[in-house]
Amino acid sequence: MNERWVCKRCFSSNEGTVGACARCGLTRGAESSAEDQQSWAAQAGVGAPAAPQPAWRGLLRYWWIPALAIFLAVGYFTTARRGDDGSLSTAGTVSVDDLQVGDCFNSGDETEISSVDGRPCADPHQYEVFAIDRYEADSFPTDAQMEQVFYSVCDAPFASYVGVSYAESELWASMITPSEETWGSGDREFICYLHEEDESDITGSMRGSNR
Repeated sequence: MNERWVCKRCFSSNEGTVGACARCGLTRGAESSAEDQQSWAAQAGVGAPAAPQPAWRGLLRYWWIPALAIFLAVGYFTTARRGDDGSLSTAGTVSVDDLQVGDCFNSGDETEISSVDGRPCADPHQYEVFAIDRYEADSFPTDAQMEQVFYSVCDAPFASYVGVSYAESELWASMITPSEETWGSGDREFICYLHEEDESDITGSMRGSNR
């Protein structure tokens, strides 16, 4: 998985390995006031962000995975089962293609992954799917464009699912994306999932949690 962070001043997406924003120079983790954002935007000759987020509780981090699917960590070979309501009732392998909103899961650190370790949300788990949608564009989004994809596909559904906006939430959100190869064959599906900042276990669904 590729870790990225979003500057609190100019909202540029940066590589996880850099300590300061490549666009405006703000140190990673430093706070930025609304006035600071407006001042920088005026100096740079650009407008304020379309969806300003004045009170971040944590750094926005976006993971996008250049693959259609997720590989399980070694050892997960059984298939998960769903109950009558469609939710996962037993732990086991779930193909990324079969993930549904409300599914909880764990995954390994592989860059290209095709399946996850699905878990009933009542069991400890790392991630929870809160939205699945298509994003149409003429070409595969660049790293810089992935931020806009996130806001287009995941931002509003996060508030509807969790009960608070992403800007106000203490949870983080990330995406599973098509690869450039699958994009070329028509794949446009983006899977939005939430997690704790440190990726520690969550017990219970975060649907309606207001966290």
